[in-house]
Amino acid sequence: MRPAARAAVAAVLAALTALAGCSSGPAGSADDADAAAPDTSAYTDGSRVPNVVNERDIPELPVARYEFGDSDTERHSRAQARAAQRCMVGFGFTDFPLDPGSPDLPKTVYSMVAVAMATPFGELDLGEARRWGYGWDPKMAGAVDAAGAGFGKGRAMTDAEDQVFYNAGGSTDRTVNGREVPENGCSGQAAARLTEGVEDATRMWTYTSKRSQVLAAKTLKDPDVSEALRTWARCVEDRGLTRYEGREDAFRDKAWHRDDNGNTRRTQRERDTAVADIECAREHNTVGVWWAGEARSQTADIESHRATYEAVRRDQDVVRANIRDVLGN
Repeated sequence: MRPAARAAVAAVLAALTALAGCSSGPAGSADDADAAAPDTSAYTDGSRVPNVVNERDIPELPVARYEFGDSDTERHSRAQARAAQRCMVGFGFTDFPLDPGSPDLPKTVYSMVAVAMATPFGELDLGEARRWGYGWDPKMAGAVDAAGAGFGKGRAMTDAEDQVFYNAGGSTDRTVNGREVPENGCSGQAAARLTEGVEDATRMWTYTSKRSQVLAAKTLKDPDVSEALRTWARCVEDRGLTRYEGREDAFRDKAWHRDDNGNTRRTQRERDTAVADIECAREHNTVGVWWAGEARSQTADIESHRATYEAVRRDQDVVRANIRDVLGN
């Protein structure tokens, strides 16, 4: 969960479980609530510069059509859980929960926390910046509940269920109730079910994300984007604050002294910086120019590697069809 749409928090637990940050958070502050979602169709080829004030103003980037969306991800998780549950029922665990917890949870949970900006182009919620700087309401700390983070909402699996669900060690001769346990357990079998017919699963899951990272770095060297970020930096500096190379540098300034859960101290200078960061970005449409540069870069990359991008999308469509088959819709 990302408290106050401020950070993506990943809790990596000792019991081989994880809580990944959500891609979206709570609604924006009152000062941003009245802005209507824009028509983004005119910007998808990267030929125009959108005016970005709020997060909702950021159009979809070209590579998004070659990625799984939030709905796809939710349906994939639901289908995998359903397929795994059916597998477990087949082994005689007739009351196996759809969302099982793990057995023998450790009494002490150790975690690693990572924070990320609310958008790839920086923070945009001015109300949150005024209140919490680059951090968030400390009352939100309970949103990442160490007692339950990464574990299912259903009852904990028994040891016998756990052995069939995961088949730790990948035994190929284990049988339960006269049936051979899948090499990777019911969990692995369910995951494999959703990629049946996929030509290249690794490419499908990683190609666009890797290309996006490369292109994001390349975009920072785009003349228009470089100038936009320099203008933003001067604007922040002119307000008597630190001059940063980019918006992420402001977000990650060590002067904010993030604590173990990733939150900052929310000092007056931090809050002033966070406000100036956003106000300068709005004043000079920094995010709009930045987005347009990235859209141009992605559009060119898709044209140069269209066969690979289209192969990725075909495999994604296979997964979507498998999901529909498992869920029955």
